[in-house]
Amino acid sequence: MKYKKYIFLILVIIGIFWIYKLNSNNKIYYISLGDSLAAGQNPYGEIGYGYSDYVNKYLKSQNLVEFYSKDFAASGDRIIDLINKIEKNEKVELHDKELRIQTAIEKADVITLSIGANDLFEHAGLNDMNYNLEKLSEAEKYLDEISENLDKLIKLIRKYNNKKVILVGYYNPLSPLSSKYTRELEPLFMKVNEEYEKVATKNNCDYIDVYEIFKENPEYLPNPTDIHPSNSGYEVISAQIIDILKKSNTN
Repeated sequence: MKYKKYIFLILVIIGIFWIYKLNSNNKIYYISLGDSLAAGQNPYGEIGYGYSDYVNKYLKSQNLVEFYSKDFAASGDRIIDLINKIEKNEKVELHDKELRIQTAIEKADVITLSIGANDLFEHAGLNDMNYNLEKLSEAEKYLDEISENLDKLIKLIRKYNNKKVILVGYYNPLSPLSSKYTRELEPLFMKVNEEYEKVATKNNCDYIDVYEIFKENPEYLPNPTDIHPSNSGYEVISAQIIDILKKSNTN
């Protein structure tokens, strides 16, 4: 009888362990990497509620969050800046603890990435929202370098992580200002989005094309002097990310 009690106790402990293990395996470690879009900058220059926050909100509603951070994302970052952060293994302080970017990438079950807008906008003359059509050819020539740098970045991420990486494409930030700018810039954005999708596919990443959504909904860019989306704009980006997570049975 005594041995039966021990055996029963051991079985209970094993059962509790496996229940915990199965539940913990369902939790998602999620990080958002990139520029001001990844950080959630609003149309008025403040870091607010971005697409990754909406994704985190959804995961929380499903009791799926192990960890979430967008602390490595920063306004103004170019592709090379994020490469340097990873190569130098930059750190941030979270809840009085140190987190290194390589560790975060290694642990991540899901990584969302929006990067390269600053590279393109600088060469296309978009940063000050006063577009110069003469710079269009310069930006087009620069696309190959952007694609090569993006490929290098994702390969670096893949060095530490072979799980779910979701790349967010470009939208035209000037479409609410002028239909002329939309027409003139459309070939540029179509080309860069094609290149981004190719790089994503090549590196086994998911790709989100947001160009048409923003083109058809100019209210997502409410400030004519700023390129950043409204909460609704960020939410519609997050909806596509969530769809990918659902389809891939991440949850």
